[in-house]
Amino acid sequence: MSLEPIVAEVTVPVTPTEAFVGFTAQMGEWWDPMLTPDPPTFSSIAIDPDGPVETVHDDDQRYTWGRVDGWDPLGHLVMEFWLGHDQAEPTRLDVRFTEEGTGTRVRLVHSDWADGSEQVRAKYTHWDDLLARYAAFVS
Repeated sequence: MSLEPIVAEVTVPVTPTEAFVGFTAQMGEWWDPMLTPDPPTFSSIAIDPDGPVETVHDDDQRYTWGRVDGWDPLGHLVMEFWLGHDQAEPTRLDVRFTEEGTGTRVRLVHSDWADGSEQVRAKYTHWDDLLARYAAFVS
């Protein structure tokens, strides 16, 4: 097993700013509820550009699973990420939105795996599927 970064990419037919907004402010619209702490009650995702990333569930129950480290609506999002693993050993999501032809290339890199976390890393097989859901939403 490996601790190499996981990389997923997709190209969407919108501007980098529109792609960024679709990825961040509208994440709850395309995120797979099965990848949340309580799928039946999932309602949205809240992202504070200066703070936490949370899934929001019925009765305003919130589960924090990340923290924004970098927010540039012109093309770059960076966050600590611990959905599905220990918050004490966060990983890093680095998402770049780059103009490409008549659309935007979205490149997600999931990295900074702690030594010994190979089994945790092996669970993260859904990034391509999530980006496909995202692309369908913003297209």
